[in-house]
Amino acid sequence: MWAFDALFYGTKKTNLIAFEPIEEGGQEGAHRCPKNAKHYLVLSADMRRSKVRLQKVIHEVAQTSVKKKAKRKVAKKKVASANVSASAKSTIVGDVVAPVTITRQLTARSPAMQDFLVRINEVASKASLILIEGEDGAEFELAARELNFRANGDVFPLMVLDPMHLCAAQLKVLSKSKNTPIYCYIGISYELTSHSVEQLAETIKLIFKERVDSPLRLILGHVNGSEEYASASAMELVNLFRKDGTPLELPGMADRKEDVQVIAQSVFAMLRVAHPFLCTRTLSVKAIEYLEEEHESLDYSRLIRMIRNSMALTQRDTLTERELKNFSDDSPSSQHMIESFADEKFFAEQSGVEDISDLAEGG
Repeated sequence: MWAFDALFYGTKKTNLIAFEPIEEGGQEGAHRCPKNAKHYLVLSADMRRSKVRLQKVIHEVAQTSVKKKAKRKVAKKKVASANVSASAKSTIVGDVVAPVTITRQLTARSPAMQDFLVRINEVASKASLILIEGEDGAEFELAARELNFRANGDVFPLMVLDPMHLCAAQLKVLSKSKNTPIYCYIGISYELTSHSVEQLAETIKLIFKERVDSPLRLILGHVNGSEEYASASAMELVNLFRKDGTPLELPGMADRKEDVQVIAQSVFAMLRVAHPFLCTRTLSVKAIEYLEEEHESLDYSRLIRMIRNSMALTQRDTLTERELKNFSDDSPSSQHMIESFADEKFFAEQSGVEDISDLAEGG
């Protein structure tokens, strides 16, 4: 505690993250957050969970240091005033206006997202290099899965690769498969290491510049504003995707008020199915109206976390706007504390997939 206070007062402009391994704290002394720590993280006994937590918390802390751009204006609605009033009432009762384009992975009731889906249909099965840009990377993989579905109907599954351990040999093998388009999502630009960038550059040179008929499709995500903390080599790759590939701009939640209700209801239902021990059973109309009112200040991941936090921490049957307001703390500290408590409480005896595979090999 004393050492952290000394660091805090000696480095005012530094984003300090306090963390402790769960096994050192024990049951009584664990989770002792220093009073000056804005960011506090409990490390799981499973190093893979700890790795993901550290990566996310460092990214979220770095995002707070990036200069915020001017607030985007909400896109004008491309429907008649009569339809607007009817769709506003449809959040409670009445006929729901069906979206122009039916989707499989993304929610597209808003005009901005319907335009984005039209763009996806134009790109699917044609572009070899695709760059998905947006204010929040949480939906990038969903957009990649939508692209894969539009291109081959999920006959060949989307390949989600680890951006920190990419291998050119693996990509080369995939490029020699059948003529069905094979989509590979390689993650977000700030997650790429220098080694991964080298492997990707080699793959692009060998496959896309020498083999025009390659079925391989590479999808890269880039969060707007992440240039401040992404590596220089990763930004060079982003510029290459912009120049030689096809960029897609994923609309932010400020332009997607009509999508908020559908996203909230689907997330609520999925969490209920995945975690049947949760007490809450109903998402109230007032809660949905509150989320719609706050849509300009939300992004996709924050919307999901607000619902998750409220469902995890409330003991009421109905999730109302009161819970969303009380448990809407979006700081990295709160998010990772919730995850670490859940890990150590419900999964303390499980060490992950590797042990399960060992059991399978051992018969």
